[in-house]
Amino acid sequence: MLPFFGFAFMRAYNDGVARCFSEAPFGSQWAGEDLYSLVLLAVFLGCALGARRIAPLYRRPAVVALATGLAVLGAALAGIAADGRWGVVPLVGAMGASGVAGALFILLWAELHSCLTPLGIVTYVSGAFLFGSTGAWILQGLDPVRQTLVLAVLPLVSVACLRKSFARIEPVDLPRASWGRYDFPWRLMVVLGVYELAYGVREAAPDFQWDAYTLGVIAVAAVVFSAACLFSRRIDFALIYRTPFALMLCGLAMVPLTATFGAFASDLLVSSGYALMFLVLTFLLCDLSHRYGVSVLVLCGVEELTAIFRLIGHQVPEALASGALPAVDGAAVSVGLTVLVVLASMLLLFGRSASEPWGAAFFGVGAMAAESDERGQIVERCAELARAHGLSAREREVLELVALGRSSTQIERELVIANGTLKSHRQRIYQKLGVHSKKELRDLVGVGDGA
Repeated sequence: MLPFFGFAFMRAYNDGVARCFSEAPFGSQWAGEDLYSLVLLAVFLGCALGARRIAPLYRRPAVVALATGLAVLGAALAGIAADGRWGVVPLVGAMGASGVAGALFILLWAELHSCLTPLGIVTYVSGAFLFGSTGAWILQGLDPVRQTLVLAVLPLVSVACLRKSFARIEPVDLPRASWGRYDFPWRLMVVLGVYELAYGVREAAPDFQWDAYTLGVIAVAAVVFSAACLFSRRIDFALIYRTPFALMLCGLAMVPLTATFGAFASDLLVSSGYALMFLVLTFLLCDLSHRYGVSVLVLCGVEELTAIFRLIGHQVPEALASGALPAVDGAAVSVGLTVLVVLASMLLLFGRSASEPWGAAFFGVGAMAAESDERGQIVERCAELARAHGLSAREREVLELVALGRSSTQIERELVIANGTLKSHRQRIYQKLGVHSKKELRDLVGVGDGA
Protein backbone atom coordinates (compact mmCIF):
# COMPACT_ATOMS: atom_id res chain seq x y z
CA MET A 1 0.00 0.00 0.00
CA LEU A 2 2.74 2.50 0.92
CA PRO A 3 4.25 2.75 -2.61
CA PHE A 4 0.95 4.16 -3.89
CA PHE A 5 1.54 7.23 -1.72
CA GLY A 6 4.75 8.01 -3.63
CA PHE A 7 3.01 10.91 -5.36
CA ALA A 8 3.21 12.71 -2.01
CA PHE A 9 6.98 13.02 -2.45
CA MET A 10 6.55 14.81 -5.77
CA ARG A 11 3.81 16.99 -4.31
CA ALA A 12 6.26 18.07 -1.63
CA TYR A 13 8.94 18.60 -4.29
CA ASN A 14 6.73 20.74 -6.53
CA ASP A 15 5.45 22.86 -3.64
CA GLY A 16 8.98 23.23 -2.28
CA VAL A 17 10.56 24.48 -5.49
CA ALA A 18 7.54 26.71 -6.20
CA ARG A 19 8.11 28.42 -2.85
CA CYS A 20 11.78 28.95 -3.77
CA PHE A 21 10.79 30.62 -7.05
CA SER A 22 8.10 32.77 -5.42
CA GLU A 23 10.83 34.37 -3.33
CA ALA A 24 13.10 34.96 -6.35
CA PRO A 25 14.07 38.55 -7.33
CA PHE A 26 12.03 38.95 -10.54
CA GLY A 27 10.37 42.26 -9.84
CA SER A 28 7.13 41.09 -8.25
CA GLN A 29 5.99 38.62 -5.64
CA TRP A 30 4.54 36.14 -8.13
CA ALA A 31 6.80 36.55 -11.18
CA GLY A 32 9.14 33.69 -10.25
CA GLU A 33 6.41 31.19 -9.41
CA ASP A 34 4.38 32.21 -12.45
CA LEU A 35 7.36 31.62 -14.75
CA TYR A 36 7.81 28.19 -13.18
CA SER A 37 4.11 27.49 -13.70
CA LEU A 38 4.40 28.46 -17.38
CA VAL A 39 7.07 25.78 -17.84
CA LEU A 40 4.71 23.23 -16.29
CA LEU A 41 1.85 24.37 -18.53
CA ALA A 42 4.01 24.10 -21.67
CA VAL A 43 4.79 20.46 -20.86
CA PHE A 44 1.15 19.66 -20.06
CA LEU A 45 0.06 21.19 -23.36
CA GLY A 46 2.67 19.28 -25.33
CA CYS A 47 1.78 15.96 -23.70
CA ALA A 48 -1.97 16.51 -24.19
CA LEU A 49 -1.51 17.31 -27.88
CA GLY A 50 0.88 14.43 -28.45
CA ALA A 51 -0.86 11.89 -26.22
CA ARG A 52 -1.68 9.46 -29.04
CA ARG A 53 2.00 9.24 -29.91
CA ILE A 54 3.59 9.07 -26.48
CA ALA A 55 0.98 7.49 -24.16
CA PRO A 56 1.36 5.67 -21.88
CA LEU A 57 4.40 7.44 -20.44
CA TYR A 58 5.21 4.80 -17.83
CA ARG A 59 6.21 2.41 -20.64
CA ARG A 60 8.92 4.81 -21.78
CA PRO A 61 11.98 4.34 -19.54
CA ALA A 62 13.71 7.29 -21.21
CA VAL A 63 10.90 9.62 -20.09
CA VAL A 64 11.03 8.33 -16.51
CA ALA A 65 14.83 8.67 -16.43
CA LEU A 66 14.64 12.17 -17.94
CA ALA A 67 12.07 13.30 -15.38
CA THR A 68 14.13 11.94 -12.49
CA GLY A 69 17.39 13.45 -13.72
CA LEU A 70 15.85 16.87 -14.36
CA ALA A 71 14.17 16.88 -10.94
CA VAL A 72 17.49 16.26 -9.18
CA LEU A 73 19.22 18.84 -11.39
CA GLY A 74 16.48 21.38 -10.67
CA ALA A 75 16.90 20.91 -6.92
CA ALA A 76 20.66 21.34 -7.20
CA LEU A 77 20.36 24.50 -9.29
CA ALA A 78 17.77 25.93 -6.89
CA GLY A 79 20.23 25.36 -4.06
CA ILE A 80 22.98 27.12 -5.98
CA ALA A 81 20.66 30.01 -6.81
CA ALA A 82 19.77 30.38 -3.12
CA ASP A 83 23.38 31.31 -2.45
CA GLY A 84 22.79 34.56 -4.33
CA ARG A 85 26.29 34.86 -5.81
CA TRP A 86 25.56 33.40 -9.23
CA GLY A 87 22.81 35.72 -10.46
CA VAL A 88 19.65 34.47 -12.14
CA VAL A 89 21.25 31.92 -14.47
CA PRO A 90 21.04 28.93 -12.09
CA LEU A 91 17.56 30.10 -11.05
CA VAL A 92 16.31 30.06 -14.64
CA GLY A 93 17.91 26.66 -15.14
CA ALA A 94 16.22 25.37 -12.00
CA MET A 95 12.83 26.61 -13.26
CA GLY A 96 13.26 24.84 -16.57
CA ALA A 97 14.56 21.55 -15.19
CA SER A 98 12.21 21.23 -12.23
CA GLY A 99 9.24 22.48 -14.28
CA VAL A 100 9.64 19.83 -16.97
CA ALA A 101 10.31 17.14 -14.36
CA GLY A 102 7.39 18.17 -12.17
CA ALA A 103 4.91 18.07 -15.06
CA LEU A 104 6.12 14.67 -16.26
CA PHE A 105 5.91 13.20 -12.76
CA ILE A 106 2.38 14.55 -12.30
CA LEU A 107 1.30 12.82 -15.51
CA LEU A 108 3.15 9.59 -14.65
CA TRP A 109 1.40 9.40 -11.30
CA ALA A 110 -1.91 10.29 -12.96
CA GLU A 111 -1.43 7.24 -15.20
CA LEU A 112 -0.95 5.14 -12.08
CA HIS A 113 -4.06 6.57 -10.41
CA SER A 114 -6.08 5.87 -13.56
CA CYS A 115 -5.43 2.16 -12.98
CA LEU A 116 -7.20 2.19 -9.61
CA THR A 117 -10.77 1.74 -8.47
CA PRO A 118 -12.76 4.85 -7.47
CA LEU A 119 -12.02 4.18 -3.80
CA GLY A 120 -8.33 3.74 -4.57
CA ILE A 121 -8.26 6.97 -6.56
CA VAL A 122 -9.83 8.94 -3.72
CA THR A 123 -7.65 7.35 -1.06
CA TYR A 124 -4.28 7.72 -2.74
CA VAL A 125 -4.82 11.10 -4.44
CA SER A 126 -6.19 12.75 -1.29
CA GLY A 127 -3.47 11.04 0.76
CA ALA A 128 -0.80 12.38 -1.57
CA PHE A 129 -2.16 15.92 -1.27
CA LEU A 130 -2.33 15.57 2.53
CA PHE A 131 1.15 14.16 3.10
CA GLY A 132 2.75 16.11 0.26
CA SER A 133 1.49 19.49 1.47
CA THR A 134 2.48 18.62 5.04
CA GLY A 135 5.95 17.67 3.84
CA ALA A 136 6.29 20.91 1.88
CA TRP A 137 5.33 22.87 4.98
CA ILE A 138 8.03 21.10 6.98
CA LEU A 139 10.55 21.83 4.22
CA GLN A 140 10.05 25.56 4.73
CA GLY A 141 11.68 25.31 8.15
CA LEU A 142 14.92 23.75 6.89
CA ASP A 143 18.07 25.70 6.11
CA PRO A 144 18.97 26.04 2.37
CA VAL A 145 21.53 23.21 2.37
CA ARG A 146 19.24 20.65 4.02
CA GLN A 147 16.32 21.80 1.90
CA THR A 148 18.34 21.24 -1.29
CA LEU A 149 19.38 17.75 -0.18
CA VAL A 150 15.81 16.76 0.66
CA LEU A 151 14.48 18.16 -2.64
CA ALA A 152 17.11 16.14 -4.53
CA VAL A 153 16.16 12.90 -2.74
CA LEU A 154 12.37 13.24 -3.08
CA PRO A 155 12.22 12.46 -6.86
CA LEU A 156 14.39 9.37 -6.37
CA VAL A 157 12.06 8.01 -3.72
CA SER A 158 9.01 8.93 -5.79
CA VAL A 159 10.18 7.10 -8.92
CA ALA A 160 11.02 4.01 -6.84
CA CYS A 161 7.47 4.05 -5.45
CA LEU A 162 6.06 4.58 -8.95
CA ARG A 163 7.79 1.50 -10.34
CA LYS A 164 6.78 -0.67 -7.41
CA SER A 165 3.18 0.55 -7.68
CA PHE A 166 2.88 -0.23 -11.39
CA ALA A 167 4.28 -3.71 -10.72
CA ARG A 168 1.30 -4.37 -8.43
CA ILE A 169 -1.37 -3.37 -10.96
CA GLU A 170 -3.32 -6.12 -12.72
CA PRO A 171 -2.44 -6.21 -16.45
CA VAL A 172 -6.08 -5.63 -17.41
CA ASP A 173 -6.08 -2.32 -15.52
CA LEU A 174 -2.86 -0.89 -16.98
CA PRO A 175 -3.17 2.20 -19.23
CA ARG A 176 -3.64 1.44 -22.90
CA ALA A 177 -1.91 3.01 -25.85
CA SER A 178 -5.15 3.76 -27.72
CA TRP A 179 -8.73 4.72 -26.90
CA GLY A 180 -12.01 5.50 -28.58
CA ARG A 181 -13.69 8.87 -29.06
CA TYR A 182 -15.33 10.44 -26.04
CA ASP A 183 -17.20 13.49 -24.85
CA PHE A 184 -14.71 15.76 -23.13
CA PRO A 185 -15.94 17.22 -19.78
CA TRP A 186 -15.58 20.87 -20.77
CA ARG A 187 -18.15 22.04 -18.21
CA LEU A 188 -15.95 20.81 -15.39
CA MET A 189 -12.93 22.55 -16.89
CA VAL A 190 -14.85 25.83 -17.09
CA VAL A 191 -15.85 25.57 -13.43
CA LEU A 192 -12.28 24.80 -12.35
CA GLY A 193 -10.99 27.68 -14.49
CA VAL A 194 -13.33 30.11 -12.72
CA TYR A 195 -12.19 28.81 -9.33
CA GLU A 196 -8.56 29.17 -10.46
CA LEU A 197 -9.22 32.80 -11.44
CA ALA A 198 -10.96 33.63 -8.16
CA TYR A 199 -8.21 32.02 -6.13
CA GLY A 200 -5.48 33.72 -8.19
CA VAL A 201 -6.98 37.18 -7.60
CA ARG A 202 -7.21 36.56 -3.88
CA GLU A 203 -3.75 34.97 -3.70
CA ALA A 204 -2.12 38.05 -5.25
CA ALA A 205 -3.82 40.46 -2.84
CA PRO A 206 -1.37 42.28 -0.53
CA ASP A 207 -3.04 40.91 2.60
CA PHE A 208 -3.22 37.27 1.44
CA GLN A 209 -2.11 34.82 4.12
CA TRP A 210 0.20 32.29 2.43
CA ASP A 211 -0.13 29.71 5.20
CA ALA A 212 -3.89 29.71 4.62
CA TYR A 213 -3.39 27.92 1.30
CA THR A 214 -1.19 25.19 2.78
CA LEU A 215 -3.56 24.67 5.69
CA GLY A 216 -6.56 24.70 3.35
CA VAL A 217 -5.09 21.92 1.19
CA ILE A 218 -4.12 19.91 4.27
CA ALA A 219 -7.58 20.36 5.81
CA VAL A 220 -9.68 19.27 2.82
CA ALA A 221 -7.30 16.45 1.90
CA ALA A 222 -7.36 15.19 5.50
CA VAL A 223 -11.16 15.17 5.56
CA VAL A 224 -11.50 13.31 2.25
CA PHE A 225 -8.67 10.88 3.06
CA SER A 226 -10.14 10.12 6.49
CA ALA A 227 -13.59 9.59 4.99
CA ALA A 228 -12.17 7.21 2.37
CA CYS A 229 -10.30 5.20 5.01
CA LEU A 230 -13.00 5.13 7.69
CA PHE A 231 -16.21 4.94 5.68
CA SER A 232 -14.98 3.12 2.58
CA ARG A 233 -17.65 3.03 -0.11
CA ARG A 234 -20.29 4.82 1.95
CA ILE A 235 -18.88 8.25 1.15
CA ASP A 236 -21.42 10.74 -0.16
CA PHE A 237 -19.56 11.97 -3.24
CA ALA A 238 -22.52 14.10 -4.28
CA LEU A 239 -21.91 16.13 -1.12
CA ILE A 240 -18.16 16.31 -1.75
CA TYR A 241 -18.45 17.75 -5.24
CA ARG A 242 -20.93 20.39 -4.05
CA THR A 243 -18.85 21.45 -1.03
CA PRO A 244 -16.22 23.54 -2.93
CA PHE A 245 -18.95 25.99 -3.92
CA ALA A 246 -19.95 26.63 -0.30
CA LEU A 247 -16.33 27.06 0.83
CA MET A 248 -15.40 29.40 -2.01
CA LEU A 249 -18.59 31.46 -1.69
CA CYS A 250 -18.19 31.93 2.07
CA GLY A 251 -14.53 32.85 1.68
CA LEU A 252 -15.20 35.48 -1.00
CA ALA A 253 -18.13 36.91 0.95
CA MET A 254 -15.84 37.42 3.94
CA VAL A 255 -13.21 39.39 1.99
CA PRO A 256 -14.91 42.79 2.57
CA LEU A 257 -15.29 41.83 6.25
CA THR A 258 -11.66 40.87 6.89
CA ALA A 259 -11.33 43.71 9.39
CA THR A 260 -13.94 41.93 11.49
CA PHE A 261 -13.21 38.26 10.87
CA GLY A 262 -9.56 38.49 9.82
CA ALA A 263 -8.00 37.83 6.42
CA PHE A 264 -6.80 34.38 7.45
CA ALA A 265 -10.30 32.92 7.84
CA SER A 266 -11.34 34.24 4.43
CA ASP A 267 -8.19 33.02 2.71
CA LEU A 268 -8.50 29.63 4.37
CA LEU A 269 -12.03 29.14 3.00
CA VAL A 270 -11.13 30.33 -0.50
CA SER A 271 -8.05 28.11 -0.56
CA SER A 272 -10.02 25.12 0.75
CA GLY A 273 -12.73 25.56 -1.88
CA TYR A 274 -10.20 25.82 -4.68
CA ALA A 275 -8.18 22.82 -3.44
CA LEU A 276 -11.27 20.64 -3.00
CA MET A 277 -12.55 21.54 -6.47
CA PHE A 278 -9.21 20.50 -7.94
CA LEU A 279 -9.25 17.25 -5.95
CA VAL A 280 -12.79 16.36 -7.00
CA LEU A 281 -12.05 16.98 -10.67
CA THR A 282 -8.91 14.85 -10.41
CA PHE A 283 -10.98 12.00 -8.93
CA LEU A 284 -13.49 12.25 -11.76
CA LEU A 285 -10.94 12.39 -14.57
CA CYS A 286 -8.93 9.45 -13.22
CA ASP A 287 -12.17 7.45 -12.89
CA LEU A 288 -13.12 8.34 -16.46
CA SER A 289 -9.74 7.09 -17.63
CA HIS A 290 -10.10 3.92 -15.54
CA ARG A 291 -13.55 3.10 -16.92
CA TYR A 292 -12.99 3.91 -20.57
CA GLY A 293 -9.26 3.76 -21.12
CA VAL A 294 -9.01 7.43 -22.11
CA SER A 295 -5.45 8.67 -21.63
CA VAL A 296 -4.89 10.87 -18.59
CA LEU A 297 -2.30 12.75 -20.62
CA VAL A 298 -5.30 14.39 -22.28
CA LEU A 299 -7.68 14.57 -19.34
CA CYS A 300 -5.32 15.62 -16.55
CA GLY A 301 -3.12 17.56 -18.95
CA VAL A 302 -6.03 19.83 -19.85
CA GLU A 303 -7.08 19.99 -16.18
CA GLU A 304 -3.63 21.31 -15.27
CA LEU A 305 -3.80 23.85 -18.10
CA THR A 306 -6.64 25.63 -16.30
CA ALA A 307 -3.91 27.02 -14.02
CA ILE A 308 -3.44 29.73 -16.65
CA PHE A 309 -6.51 31.43 -15.14
CA ARG A 310 -4.77 31.54 -11.75
CA LEU A 311 -1.81 33.29 -13.39
CA ILE A 312 -4.23 35.76 -14.98
CA GLY A 313 -5.78 36.31 -11.56
CA HIS A 314 -2.36 37.18 -10.17
CA GLN A 315 -2.22 40.17 -12.54
CA VAL A 316 -5.57 41.70 -11.49
CA PRO A 317 -4.55 43.37 -8.18
CA GLU A 318 -1.42 44.85 -9.77
CA ALA A 319 -3.39 46.06 -12.80
CA LEU A 320 -5.92 47.74 -10.51
CA ALA A 321 -3.18 49.41 -8.48
CA SER A 322 -1.34 50.68 -11.59
CA GLY A 323 -4.49 52.01 -13.27
CA ALA A 324 -4.37 49.52 -16.16
CA LEU A 325 -7.88 48.46 -15.10
CA PRO A 326 -10.68 50.77 -13.90
CA ALA A 327 -10.14 51.55 -10.24
CA VAL A 328 -12.50 49.60 -7.98
CA ASP A 329 -12.20 48.73 -4.33
CA GLY A 330 -11.64 45.26 -2.91
CA ALA A 331 -15.30 44.80 -2.02
CA ALA A 332 -16.38 45.32 -5.65
CA VAL A 333 -13.78 42.82 -6.87
CA SER A 334 -15.02 40.31 -4.29
CA VAL A 335 -18.63 40.78 -5.39
CA GLY A 336 -17.69 40.30 -9.03
CA LEU A 337 -15.79 37.10 -8.28
CA THR A 338 -18.64 35.84 -6.13
CA VAL A 339 -21.14 36.29 -8.96
CA LEU A 340 -18.76 34.53 -11.36
CA VAL A 341 -18.31 31.60 -8.97
CA VAL A 342 -22.07 31.30 -8.43
CA LEU A 343 -22.77 31.21 -12.16
CA ALA A 344 -20.06 28.62 -12.79
CA SER A 345 -21.03 26.49 -9.81
CA MET A 346 -24.59 26.19 -11.09
CA LEU A 347 -23.14 23.66 -13.55
CA LEU A 348 -22.36 21.46 -10.54
CA LEU A 349 -25.31 22.18 -8.29
CA PHE A 350 -27.81 21.43 -11.03
CA GLY A 351 -25.90 18.51 -12.51
CA ARG A 352 -26.74 14.84 -12.40
CA SER A 353 -28.83 13.29 -9.69
CA ALA A 354 -26.98 12.40 -6.51
CA SER A 355 -28.42 8.88 -6.71
CA GLU A 356 -26.29 8.09 -9.75
CA PRO A 357 -22.77 6.64 -9.44
CA TRP A 358 -20.28 9.32 -8.44
CA GLY A 359 -17.64 8.63 -11.06
CA ALA A 360 -17.56 9.10 -14.80
CA ALA A 361 -21.37 9.11 -15.03
CA PHE A 362 -21.48 12.57 -13.39
CA PHE A 363 -22.08 15.55 -15.66
CA GLY A 364 -22.47 13.38 -18.75
CA VAL A 365 -18.73 12.74 -19.10
CA GLY A 366 -19.45 9.03 -19.35
CA ALA A 367 -21.41 9.45 -22.58
CA MET A 368 -19.04 7.71 -24.98
CA ALA A 369 -19.34 7.75 -28.74
CA ALA A 370 -20.30 4.64 -30.68
CA GLU A 371 -16.69 4.26 -31.80
CA SER A 372 -15.56 3.80 -28.18
CA ASP A 373 -13.35 0.79 -27.48
CA GLU A 374 -14.81 -2.57 -26.39
CA ARG A 375 -14.45 -1.88 -22.68
CA GLY A 376 -16.26 1.45 -23.01
CA GLN A 377 -19.11 -0.19 -24.92
CA ILE A 378 -19.51 -2.84 -22.21
CA VAL A 379 -19.64 -0.18 -19.50
CA GLU A 380 -22.24 1.81 -21.44
CA ARG A 381 -24.37 -1.30 -22.01
CA CYS A 382 -24.26 -2.04 -18.26
CA ALA A 383 -25.34 1.54 -17.54
CA GLU A 384 -28.31 1.17 -19.90
CA LEU A 385 -29.39 -2.11 -18.24
CA ALA A 386 -28.97 -0.58 -14.78
CA ARG A 387 -31.24 2.35 -15.65
CA ALA A 388 -33.83 0.18 -17.39
CA HIS A 389 -34.11 -2.39 -14.57
CA GLY A 390 -33.67 -0.15 -11.51
CA LEU A 391 -30.31 -1.43 -10.32
CA SER A 392 -28.71 0.37 -7.39
CA ALA A 393 -25.34 2.08 -7.78
CA ARG A 394 -23.55 -0.85 -6.09
CA GLU A 395 -25.44 -3.42 -8.18
CA ARG A 396 -24.43 -1.55 -11.30
CA GLU A 397 -20.78 -1.73 -10.23
CA VAL A 398 -21.04 -5.50 -9.67
CA LEU A 399 -22.79 -5.94 -13.03
CA GLU A 400 -20.07 -3.97 -14.77
CA LEU A 401 -17.24 -5.97 -13.22
CA VAL A 402 -18.92 -9.30 -13.96
CA ALA A 403 -19.45 -8.24 -17.57
CA LEU A 404 -15.78 -7.25 -17.81
CA GLY A 405 -14.83 -10.78 -16.78
CA ARG A 406 -13.58 -10.14 -13.25
CA SER A 407 -13.49 -13.10 -10.88
CA SER A 408 -15.36 -13.08 -7.57
CA THR A 409 -12.08 -12.57 -5.70
CA GLN A 410 -11.16 -9.58 -7.87
CA ILE A 411 -14.62 -8.02 -7.42
CA GLU A 412 -14.50 -8.47 -3.63
CA ARG A 413 -11.09 -6.81 -3.50
CA GLU A 414 -12.01 -3.98 -5.87
CA LEU A 415 -15.27 -3.10 -4.11
CA VAL A 416 -14.02 -3.92 -0.60
CA ILE A 417 -16.92 -6.27 0.15
CA ALA A 418 -17.24 -9.75 1.64
CA ASN A 419 -18.05 -12.87 -0.39
CA GLY A 420 -21.54 -13.11 1.12
CA THR A 421 -22.27 -9.50 0.23
CA LEU A 422 -21.17 -10.12 -3.36
CA LYS A 423 -23.43 -13.16 -3.62
CA SER A 424 -26.39 -11.11 -2.36
CA HIS A 425 -25.75 -8.35 -4.89
CA ARG A 426 -25.35 -10.85 -7.71
CA GLN A 427 -28.58 -12.66 -6.79
CA ARG A 428 -30.56 -9.39 -6.82
CA ILE A 429 -29.03 -8.50 -10.20
CA TYR A 430 -30.10 -11.87 -11.61
CA GLN A 431 -33.65 -11.34 -10.33
CA LYS A 432 -33.97 -7.80 -11.70
CA LEU A 433 -32.52 -8.71 -15.11
CA GLY A 434 -34.41 -12.00 -15.36
CA VAL A 435 -31.33 -14.20 -15.79
CA HIS A 436 -30.20 -17.27 -13.88
CA SER A 437 -26.46 -17.54 -14.39
CA LYS A 438 -23.29 -15.60 -15.06
CA LYS A 439 -23.32 -16.86 -18.66
CA GLU A 440 -26.85 -15.56 -19.25
CA LEU A 441 -25.92 -12.22 -17.70
CA ARG A 442 -22.87 -11.82 -19.94
CA ASP A 443 -24.94 -12.82 -22.97
CA LEU A 444 -27.49 -10.14 -22.05
CA VAL A 445 -24.75 -7.53 -21.86
CA GLY A 446 -23.41 -8.71 -25.21
CA VAL A 447 -20.14 -10.40 -24.27
CA GLY A 448 -19.45 -14.11 -24.54
CA ASP A 449 -17.50 -16.23 -22.08
CA GLY A 450 -14.44 -15.92 -24.25
CA ALA A 451 -14.53 -12.12 -24.35
